[in-house]
Amino acid sequence: MSPKRSTSLSRYEEIAVDVATRIVQREWREGQRLFGRSSLAGLYKVSPETIRRAVALLHSHGVVTAVAGSGVLVHSYAAAEQYLAEAHLDAELRGLAEEVQSVLAERHQLDERLSGAIDRLLHHTSGALSAVRHVVEYVVPDDSPLVGQTLVSADLRTRTGITVIGVARKGEEMFSPDPRMPLEPGDLLIVIGSDSAKEHLRGLLKRAEEGQQ
Repeated sequence: MSPKRSTSLSRYEEIAVDVATRIVQREWREGQRLFGRSSLAGLYKVSPETIRRAVALLHSHGVVTAVAGSGVLVHSYAAAEQYLAEAHLDAELRGLAEEVQSVLAERHQLDERLSGAIDRLLHHTSGALSAVRHVVEYVVPDDSPLVGQTLVSADLRTRTGITVIGVARKGEEMFSPDPRMPLEPGDLLIVIGSDSAKEHLRGLLKRAEEGQQ
């Protein structure tokens, strides 16, 4: 019938619960004089002050009666049962409060982990998005320096990071074109690459156009 022990129970409360339990179990009878405070202190291996607090607690609940000159007397089985019921409820509430505090602490740790994971995800996502490869198309102008060059000699992949995956010429689409095929004016280059690679290609074409001026 003793309540579940809680780490928040003080030692004198634990002793009070143990004494009340012994009374309910008829180890001590109503009207019986308990051991003296010094004997109880020795029994529970605590100071007389701790025993005094335990007795005061039980006295306040009508479990025992402290009579000057007579010591501590067992007063009521029913009061002892009532005290244990209240102590049990109190222990349950304390246990729940401790559990709530523990869960809140765990939640705080999880929130911190989640926040860190989100930051890392955003960091990696940002980097990944900048490297996403898109398919775009470029028309080879009549005066482009690419005219007459092959994909091998133009070496666009090394110079820009762009990969030519197809060439459309006069309505005909040639995917995986022959790298030795000379490029002609009006050819539509179907390329794939990241945003930065496309910028490199635009810069290359721009420099080539400026060189023709």
